[in-house]
Amino acid sequence: MPANTRQHPFFHKVDDRFRSPVRAVWLAATLSFILSLPSLGSTVAFSAATSIATIGLYISYGLPILIGVFYHESFNSMKGPFNLGGLSRIIASAACLWIGFITVVFCLPTANPVTSETLNYTVVAVGILSLGALGSWAFWARHWFTGPAAEVAEAMRLGVDITEPGALEEREEQEKKEGKHASGSPAEVSS
Repeated sequence: MPANTRQHPFFHKVDDRFRSPVRAVWLAATLSFILSLPSLGSTVAFSAATSIATIGLYISYGLPILIGVFYHESFNSMKGPFNLGGLSRIIASAACLWIGFITVVFCLPTANPVTSETLNYTVVAVGILSLGALGSWAFWARHWFTGPAAEVAEAMRLGVDITEPGALEEREEQEKKEGKHASGSPAEVSS
């Protein structure tokens, strides 16, 4: 079962016209807008919002790089046509060090003396988001998330073009319908 079938179906739907999850995009845009509302009246809040966005972007790129540093052999089998060869681990390590450094810099206060009004609350927000992400992984997602490699293998087994958004889900629905018609019982199909 692909990982994305465990998400709420309202946000999971791939739009036929735009071939993308339009509802999920609007959800992300709305939540981002709500998060940025406090920055309208405060330079400290604006600084924190931009710092959070920057740190989030760096961390989202940095985690796969860090995993590649520690699990280098598994990543070698997944490399594309361009790679850095023997220098890849050195450059990846330097990138991880830079991301660690810039994360600390963006968490520093922007003004002295530090008061409750000049404190950079980025570290609090990033900490809460990190705990939420790690908590959701520990208690929920690790039980069903298989990662892209398993989904790609499933798509290849079904003969689905993985570059076509929603094609895997459509093919799985077809298989379910065909299985129900062939056996007459959904219980027999799932076993």
